[in-house]
Formats: sequence, structure tokens, C-alpha cells
Amino acid sequence: MLSRGVEAGMTVEASIVLPLFLFFFLNLGCAIEMIRLHGNLQLALWQIGSRMSVYGYALDSGEVPENNDGWWRDLVGTAVSATYVKGQVISSAGADYLNGSPLTNGAAGLQLWESEIFGPNDEIDIVVTYSVSPWSSLIRFSPFRMANRYYAHIWNGYRLSGEGEGGEVTQIVYVTENGSVYHMSTDCTHLLLSVREVPSDLIDYIRNQGGGRYQPCSRCASGSPPSTVYITSQGDRYHHNRGCSGLRRTVTSVTIEQAQQAGLGPCSRCGG
Repeated sequence: MLSRGVEAGMTVEASIVLPLFLFFFLNLGCAIEMIRLHGNLQLALWQIGSRMSVYGYALDSGEVPENNDGWWRDLVGTAVSATYVKGQVISSAGADYLNGSPLTNGAAGLQLWESEIFGPNDEIDIVVTYSVSPWSSLIRFSPFRMANRYYAHIWNGYRLSGEGEGGEVTQIVYVTENGSVYHMSTDCTHLLLSVREVPSDLIDYIRNQGGGRYQPCSRCASGSPPSTVYITSQGDRYHHNRGCSGLRRTVTSVTIEQAQQAGLGPCSRCGG
């Protein structure tokens, strides 16, 4: 009798725990699918939004972009309506997948009422809203709203850094990290370093472009020199390492007003 009582007790415990176990995993599986649905819809939005950003300029210019895969005709023919975008999202994500997902009403449940496509500022703002609900009534939570968004500007050009608000374009010049002058052209010989390799035992006899001798670089020329070292015609240092930062120029473009305010004068070589 004792043995039978124990067996009956274990059966009762299992009948209580098993439904709770199944209930937990049903909820967990549904939550995972909702996260997966959100990620797949975001990927679909990125795919259509990025392509619309590339070809959107054609709506204003009338130019047909090369290799457009028929998108130009589709965009113009449908006036880029929300219905067209919704169809592209469904096609990208897959109608069968959406209809089998936690998406309420399947693919038909996607709404784009809050979207603004090719607005007055040439912006693409696609907002997809939808409701998600559990697969089964055993999963005890109510449907709730979710949303995905893609926001971008169409690729129709950009304002140069030297363009003022009134449309006036200021002069752009080029400066180096520790330079004392500004340059009118990136082709200036001061900016284009010509590095050459020379025997280290001849370095005391070689002169730079100004007639000066080469001294060891404080960054890389410590210790005994290798068989060859690196120099430039405009520099006054020799380098043990070809990758030394002293052999590289960090060139930045600024307006001429910014360069003058920093106390930089014009370069004597490039006509500044």
C-alpha cells in the first residue's frame, strides 16, 4: 500500500508540473518568434529603403539610372505609394512567413499610415506598424502593437563644407597636422612626399633639396642604423622604418578663413 501511495503522489505532481512547463515554453517560443518577426521586417525595410534612397533622385531629375532593374519605372508608375512599399516589404520578408508568424491577420496586418515617403525635404520615412498576438488561446496575453522604421535622405547630392547659407562657396585649402602654411592644391610637393631608400653608410654625404644634411628621426632612428634608411627630398631626417609617421602626411581640408584664423600663411610653392 505504501508503494502504491508513492506512485500515485508522483503522478499527481507530474500532472501539475507538466502543464506549467508547457505553458512556459509556449510563451517563450511565441516571444522568440515575435523578436524574429521584428528583425525580419527591419531587414525588409532596410532593403527597400536603401534602394529607394539610391533611385529616388530620378523622380526629381527625370534621369533613368543605369542597372535599375525596373525600379525606376515602378517608382514613377506607382508614385511611390504606401501600397507599393507595403507590397515590396511583404515580397522581401515573404508572404508565407508573415502569414504563419505571430503577426495578427498575417501580411494584411501591416500598416504604413505613419509613413512619409519623399517628403518636402527629400526624406524617406517608412514606418510599419502592426499587431502581434499569440498562436493559441492557451498563451495568456493580449495582442499588442509593434513598429519598425526606416529613415534616410535620398541620394541627390550634399552641401560642400565650404558652402555658406547664401549659396556662396568659400575657398577650400589644405593643411597638415603640424604645418605652418596652407596649400591651394593637394598636388603641392610639400604634401606629396617622395620617399626613397638609400644606404645608411652614405647618409652623411647626401643632402636634401635645400642643401642641408639629414639627421636621425627622433621617432624611429634609435640605435644602430640598418643597412638602408629612408629619406625625402624635402625633409631633413632619415628614418629606419618605412612606416614611420614622420614619412606620412595627415592632410585636412578647411576653409581659407579657418586657416588664416589659425595663423597659417600661404604656401610659397602652390601659389597660395
